[in-house]
Amino acid sequence: MTLAHHPSILKLLEQTAHLQSPVRPLAVFDCDGTVIHGDIGEAVFFRQIEEFMFRVSPAELWPDYPRRDELDRLFRNLVAVEPAERRAHPDFEAFAEHLLSWYYDQLAGGAVAKGCADIVRLFAGFTVAEVRALAARTLMLELQAPLGSRDLGGRKVHSGVRFMREPLELMRVLQEHQFDIWAVSGSSAWSVEPVFERLGVPAHQVIGISLESPNGTLSGVAVNPIPIRADKVQALQSRDTRIPHLVASDSRNDIPLLLYSSCVKVWVNGRHRSKREFFAAVGSEPDERWLLIEEPTILHHN
Repeated sequence: MTLAHHPSILKLLEQTAHLQSPVRPLAVFDCDGTVIHGDIGEAVFFRQIEEFMFRVSPAELWPDYPRRDELDRLFRNLVAVEPAERRAHPDFEAFAEHLLSWYYDQLAGGAVAKGCADIVRLFAGFTVAEVRALAARTLMLELQAPLGSRDLGGRKVHSGVRFMREPLELMRVLQEHQFDIWAVSGSSAWSVEPVFERLGVPAHQVIGISLESPNGTLSGVAVNPIPIRADKVQALQSRDTRIPHLVASDSRNDIPLLLYSSCVKVWVNGRHRSKREFFAAVGSEPDERWLLIEEPTILHHN
């Protein structure tokens, strides 16, 4: 049975078929682990490090980082090196290790919004057009890269992203039935935009972490609300007052957004997590309002 014929989707399409124009039904999708296998926000972060794409010292952007002097010294040493020689410079791996450790340590400590916003702050000094170009290039390269890992900063980081068949199939069905599709992600908005552009979703319907840019250049100040956990709902409400008829996500962090859906809640188990633990976090067992995609199919030809 295809998702188009799943009882919950058939019921949803029947319920929304009679909405009066110009009111269109709304569906909301997370990105990483939901539409794609992999994490495009992290992939852009890794590539930014590998290409040493920085205009402002990370030590300046992270005032609470405990080893700021050391981080700033490494940054300034690498700035003075010819670009083609930076990856081979003795300070490069130490610099990368500082950035990766600060990010992962914050996630492990539960400061998910802070950790995700901190890596977006590293775009300070660039224009939106420059960051969008990096994101588009990263997606192209990650779609071609083998799924697996690569070495960076003394650790293994994920390599490769792929679209997943079932979420794409669901999105196409909804688009055919005149749903507006929005993306709401905890990655940077610019990282997610090229993913959804391939699926016919315009940039102005993509919500992610972004930075203030008072003079056309990105600052180190994140725009609030940062779309993580319950603040994903607030971020969506600030842009569109419609209550979504369907929300799709893979993450326990998105349970508030999933429960915000008025009709169908789609759990995509793109990271092979425990179903029991997920619904324990939800606080109830799945009923007819839930559509579970427990084994999403990775598409190796995009």
